[in-house]
Amino acid sequence: MGLDISYEAVAAEAYAHINSAGVGMGIGIQCDIATPTLVKHGSEKLKELFVRPTISGEKVACLGVSEVGGGSDVAALRTTARREGDEWVINGGKMWTTNGAQADWMCLLANTSNGDVHRNKSLFCLPMDTPGVAVHRVIEKMGMHASDTAEITFEDARIPYDYLIGEEGKGFTYQMQTFQNERIYIAAAL
Repeated sequence: MGLDISYEAVAAEAYAHINSAGVGMGIGIQCDIATPTLVKHGSEKLKELFVRPTISGEKVACLGVSEVGGGSDVAALRTTARREGDEWVINGGKMWTTNGAQADWMCLLANTSNGDVHRNKSLFCLPMDTPGVAVHRVIEKMGMHASDTAEITFEDARIPYDYLIGEEGKGFTYQMQTFQNERIYIAAAL
């Protein structure tokens, strides 16, 4: 539609009047946090499999970036995605994942090489029902009970090679670009 972030900010401000920050957060994860990179850089196949059902409300999305020991330092993440033939094998874990316990899929940031920490990460669409993916625990919070927060673990979780979003090694850059609008959305929603 060609709308800019100011339209999102207005919608987020309206969500703030619901008097439940969790509702705005849940909507924000769906529309402004987990899906924008996929919309901008993903293949048509991934958009059909993940974006269309997420925007229609048929699927719930979450974002897998933060990790224990790394917090918000995206460069320090340790989750790996290793290519094996026509699949990626994912190992590691994510922490403080909004919508994690109810999500159908995760926009996952993982290391795909041992190189420069700003050029060794890639983004993936990870179905949450993939064998080896587990909700380790739901984190009890003081507020925002309308959206869950979970710790997610990955043990030899295998996804198709073409579930890579955009180019391999560009995940850090893609995620930093998405964080700019995400921060505006969250500030307006609270």
